[in-house]
Amino acid sequence: MSALVAVAQGQTPTTQTGGQPSGAAAKVTKTETVVPPRRVVIRGKFKPWARPSARKVRTIIRAEARRWRISPSGLARRVHCESRFQWSAGNGLYQGLLQFAPSTFYRGLGSIRSRRVKLVRTGLRRVHEVTVTRYSDGRVVRKRGRAHRQKVVRVLTGTLPKRPAVTHAWAQLRIGAQAIRGVSAVRSSEWACSA
Repeated sequence: MSALVAVAQGQTPTTQTGGQPSGAAAKVTKTETVVPPRRVVIRGKFKPWARPSARKVRTIIRAEARRWRISPSGLARRVHCESRFQWSAGNGLYQGLLQFAPSTFYRGLGSIRSRRVKLVRTGLRRVHEVTVTRYSDGRVVRKRGRAHRQKVVRVLTGTLPKRPAVTHAWAQLRIGAQAIRGVSAVRSSEWACSA
């Protein structure tokens, strides 16, 4: 039997040396099955978005609403009313997602407590068990086994700049979320649009 046919059939290839198969001396010393964990956490760093798309604005709203324990729909209603989810929206002195005047923005920025931000994303992926067979001659053979679904949690952390521009989207949404919660120097009643 040729070596290629033997490998294709999952057998150890042998060669004849003096009438004895050379692979016959190699014995299995250990066999183990590695099962992937059901959940993995992947951590990374990112720069909080200053000029996000409308889709990313909604992502920030969910993250800040979770952080400050407020309704994401309330903050989203206010952002929609003020700027239609456009970070570049402007109306004279008022700018950004929540239409801050510079003095109001920096007053709110002085009370944000923490500049750290966190973004958590979850998803599923398909992974496989692996059977690892070790032989006495040092060979290691890995064979893919059963498929499993694995939950992947990606945790990204970042820091807001110390002196962001007035239109910095994430900074505006943090101040807005804290205002709704009642822990900001900016009061929620300062907006014409309700939350």
